[in-house]
Amino acid sequence: MDKLQIKSERNYGIELLRILAIVFVLILHILGRGGIYPYTGSSIVTSERAANYAAAWTLETMAFGAVDLFALISGFVGLYATFKFKKWLRLWVLVVFWGVVIFFLFDKCTFIFEGFNALLCKIIPVVEPEVERFAATWADYKDVIFTIGTKQFWYFNMYTMLFIFMPILNEGLKKLGKKQLALMSLVLFLSASVYKTIFNKDLFVMGGGYSAMWLIIMYVFGATAKKYYDDGFRPSKIFCLVGFFVCVGISAGFRFLYDYLYSIHPENEKFHEINDILISYTGPFIVIGCVLLLLLFMQINLKTKAGKKITLFFSAASFGIYIIHVHTAIWDNFLSYRFFRYAYESTPKMLLYILITLILLYFFFAAFEIARIYLFKLTRFDKLIDLCGDGITKLTHKLFIDRVKKKASAVAATSDDAPTFVDKPKEH
Repeated sequence: MDKLQIKSERNYGIELLRILAIVFVLILHILGRGGIYPYTGSSIVTSERAANYAAAWTLETMAFGAVDLFALISGFVGLYATFKFKKWLRLWVLVVFWGVVIFFLFDKCTFIFEGFNALLCKIIPVVEPEVERFAATWADYKDVIFTIGTKQFWYFNMYTMLFIFMPILNEGLKKLGKKQLALMSLVLFLSASVYKTIFNKDLFVMGGGYSAMWLIIMYVFGATAKKYYDDGFRPSKIFCLVGFFVCVGISAGFRFLYDYLYSIHPENEKFHEINDILISYTGPFIVIGCVLLLLLFMQINLKTKAGKKITLFFSAASFGIYIIHVHTAIWDNFLSYRFFRYAYESTPKMLLYILITLILLYFFFAAFEIARIYLFKLTRFDKLIDLCGDGITKLTHKLFIDRVKKKASAVAATSDDAPTFVDKPKEH
């Protein structure tokens, strides 16, 4: 950790928010892929475990803005950042590295995951004890190497499109004033989020938030917050925190209200269409809650050097943690319905088990990514990646961008020499 440089201009509150975002992702996947909330019942009215149902869905709603948070952070930190191809290349190498390594480990070193699961079982006896083995094929390896053509790591694919548009977005956003940005953000919010919720029609094809266009919109929101922050905007921290939990309460409360209404009118098919309409990446209160978290964390200042180092240390591992735990082998053979028996415990015990599982999974996956970071540093492979990225950037400039600039300059020079009419030509 001592080798990690601390830049004075870095906002460590935002780095803390990045850690919180990956924690939210893990909560979502423990509850969903882990099989907890499906086994708490299908309705708060009819479920025999209504308290567990309410607790699980409230926790799910609280964490549901994880993807929105990542995109908001990208806009906040990316607005004035220099566009460099090597930044994307680092992420692609990370994705390919873990795509290949996790397949290999699950195929040849399954004892690593079996040992970790045995530890989970000792601490939490109701964890599913068996870890299904996975034998990767060449087709599996090909899919993770050419990940852009697959849907395994959907967020990385959507982020790639966002990354391509970042230079254009930043140039435009930097020239707009605060009020213009705020107005544009409001229009985007009303059209892409509120309209979809009210009329239940995805008019602008946001795909429920699983789209590059939605990430671009959230990037704009994050960049707008950055403009206001640089101009001294500091909303009340208490207001932001309370506002976030109010948004969570409204979104979860709507689902519980739906359960009640559906129990009274089960014949009404419209209820099937709106049960989770507020618990969505594009849900208005999910979006507002995430923006409030951004406004809260952008004001958090870490004063101790140790606090800054630890924050930066774990923040750097966030994207790797995401890639590792959504890998096909782990997603299907390790996480799938491993924790469903939590739903049969008392509510306090269920929540305690979720917390313990969250902590253990976070540090287990973080250990992998931190080891990769230091492996790349030790072998100087990270320097090689940057060198390749810079080389590709220079080659692109030489072959395309510089030529376009020369042609544009030539056209401009020709235009300057062309005759101009001061007076309007006479009509014949």
